[in-house]
Amino acid sequence: MDTKGSEQALRQEAIRRRLQGETRREICRSLQRSPRWFNKWWRVYRAEARSDLADRARTPHTSPHQLSTEVVQAVVNTRHMLVAAQTAETRYGLIGHRAIQGRLRELGLRPLPSLASIQRILQRQGLTQALGAGEAQAYYPWPMAWAVNAIQATDIITRHVRGGETIENFHTIDHASGAVCLSQHAAQTSATACAHLLESWAFLGLPSAQQFDNAGAFCGGHTHPRVIGQVVRLCLFCGVEPFFIPVYEAKRNYQIETFHSLWLRGFWSRGQFRNLAHVQREAPAFQSWCYHHYRPPALDGQTPAQARRGQAVVRLSADLRRLIPAGRLPIMLGRFHLMRRVNSAGYIELLNDRWRVGPRWAGQYVRATINTARPCLTIWHQADEQAAWRLLHTRAFRLKETVHELLPAFRRNRARCLEHWPD
Repeated sequence: MDTKGSEQALRQEAIRRRLQGETRREICRSLQRSPRWFNKWWRVYRAEARSDLADRARTPHTSPHQLSTEVVQAVVNTRHMLVAAQTAETRYGLIGHRAIQGRLRELGLRPLPSLASIQRILQRQGLTQALGAGEAQAYYPWPMAWAVNAIQATDIITRHVRGGETIENFHTIDHASGAVCLSQHAAQTSATACAHLLESWAFLGLPSAQQFDNAGAFCGGHTHPRVIGQVVRLCLFCGVEPFFIPVYEAKRNYQIETFHSLWLRGFWSRGQFRNLAHVQREAPAFQSWCYHHYRPPALDGQTPAQARRGQAVVRLSADLRRLIPAGRLPIMLGRFHLMRRVNSAGYIELLNDRWRVGPRWAGQYVRATINTARPCLTIWHQADEQAAWRLLHTRAFRLKETVHELLPAFRRNRARCLEHWPD
């Protein structure tokens, strides 16, 4: 009997049933496994959705090559340079192993160290982000989508065509069905982000929540405190709840990050694109293939088109789009969320401002929710998947402009995936 194969099949079955809505308790009882067993493989799946959930070898088959002192020093110097530039220009920016490798590649360093080697150097030199007690095991409350368009995620991947022209590729994916919408622009701005969202919502439908990282095009920039940017305003205007993942934690956006890999293999690496217009002409064919032919691992053999068949979808029609005013949008009644990790001093940063949570929460993830109807900021913590949300703080969040009622045309069914999140 292939016990290894049987165990792997059980893990895959557990993940499949969890994605279909079964509770952890039901799955463990049925499969005769412990909650600890389930939590382990759920974390593996969350970290890498394409994992086959097989056992991994505990020891390396080969020993890594010893890096020269010059390479180690180049990594350390580059890290310090990136941190100095970040302090001088903005509080945000990339200073991790990928950014370091990219800068070393530009400088022509040979041999170029791998990402894993750079990370090891940073750890040995004490240059990785300091973790508080228990921080590495901090629970992250993943928002779960059990219905089509419950959550959509949007991200940008930048590429250059021959000749140096920059192509900003905006991608949106529906968490539940894996359906995607792609658009390409010459710049990464709030205007192009809004244009992409309008196109996505016309094709995929309006979601209950829209997930973003903290790029300036999405959050409104990194200059003015307590800014509510155009993308957040557009979401609120259309009855959509924006949701921002923690800073520097792309893994919290793993669905769209996984799609980026597919896009790179199946589209970008296969074409010799001349310019932006050329990419825009070719991308719809790949989007159609993803919708009608690609079978994501999480869909158990279905295509996104098949997974969405018969589902109620509210698309952004031409009539609805005409209700959205041009220019700067007003702030509408609604709420938006920002997941943050509390630093060692007990603070979180959001909307270009610092907010105190308390040192006892250092290293823990909290959810900051801004409700424009009150208006106020509430900070919440969830200890684990089974625990209820705990309100830690309520703060006033003054708005310097009038907040408007949601238009009747955008008042959709409020049975949302984030409705169990109190505010």
